[in-house]
Amino acid sequence: MLFKRELFCVILCNLVRLGWTAEADGAAHMPTVMEAIVHVMIDFRRVILDNLQLSLEFHTEQLNEINIHMEQKVEKLEKEMETKFEKLREEMQRLFDKSSSQIQEVDKTVDVINIRSLFGGGWTVFQRRIDGSVDFYRNWTMYKHGFGDINGEHWLGLEKLHAMTKLGRYELFVLLEDFEGNSTYALYDEFKIGSEEEKYKLTVGKYSGTAGDSLDYHNGMKFSTFDQDNDGYSSSCAKVYYGAWWFRGCRTSHLNGQYSEIITYQGVIWETFREYSYSLKTTTMMFRSRPSN
Repeated sequence: MLFKRELFCVILCNLVRLGWTAEADGAAHMPTVMEAIVHVMIDFRRVILDNLQLSLEFHTEQLNEINIHMEQKVEKLEKEMETKFEKLREEMQRLFDKSSSQIQEVDKTVDVINIRSLFGGGWTVFQRRIDGSVDFYRNWTMYKHGFGDINGEHWLGLEKLHAMTKLGRYELFVLLEDFEGNSTYALYDEFKIGSEEEKYKLTVGKYSGTAGDSLDYHNGMKFSTFDQDNDGYSSSCAKVYYGAWWFRGCRTSHLNGQYSEIITYQGVIWETFREYSYSLKTTTMMFRSRPSN
């Protein structure tokens, strides 16, 4: 509206001035009329340019304000997103740590909890150590016939093992746990115990598992107790290590050693799992008829 009023004023004023000039001077002053028209056009153009300049300045100012507002909004959104991302990262880290901890706990107990689902059923437990409640420093007769509580610590008996493994094919499973809660296992695809005449000789097959093979060293060896030394060594390994096992001058494993929560070479040992003198917390030895492939 301002632009139209100014334009109208310029044209009207110049026409009035033009009329006065024409009336006073007559036709002789036609160039003056033409000059007046030119001035009108120049003034008209100037008004247009001035208004365009004002309009440009106005819109530039508006754009600057919009730009500032947008920058503020973007900065605010960036901060909000950064805060949300940081919270999300912390939550993901928390869930990851929790899940890692749960995975570690599962790793420690999976063999104990899911042994049947992992390897199927049909296992017969013939040796178990869990708390030291049963003395395993026994004589030949006790190891022949067995001792302990079938629901707790026990030894099934060498004669039973021979009778049960002399026919068919059997596999051996050894489950171990240390005092830090780490569980591991050893699986042998063949297991057999000889007769008493053979001094209950141990036969094991191919190893697989996570515990390492600490039984291969004893493969083919006779069983020894403190009152019957069959280890082929100058000293009695059963007396030295205070237990009973298929010793071979003397051992890389000895799961019938003295139950102890401290480091001792006479303890419950599986060297490839926790080295020479680390005594384990729990052990379970079991066998079953070998599944047909």
